[in-house]
Amino acid sequence: MVTLQVYIAADCWSCQETRRLVADMQLLFPDVSFELLDTAQTPLPDYVFAVPTYVLNGRVISLGNPTRAVLAQKLAAAQA
Repeated sequence: MVTLQVYIAADCWSCQETRRLVADMQLLFPDVSFELLDTAQTPLPDYVFAVPTYVLNGRVISLGNPTRAVLAQKLAAAQA
């Protein structure tokens, strides 16, 4: 199964867009497991040092919000 973990924080000014982006992708990719992880409540792996951080199947794919097209392309490739 494809899993996208997205690390966010309450004081992150771009994380509102992150939430919208993830919600959009959930509609397009219902078979992908999406996890929004708040850094205040989640132990962070060493590779997460900024928010938002997008981790696809254990691999960082974006620091900051990618475009919808880029994220959709990466999710589609992971499902193939």
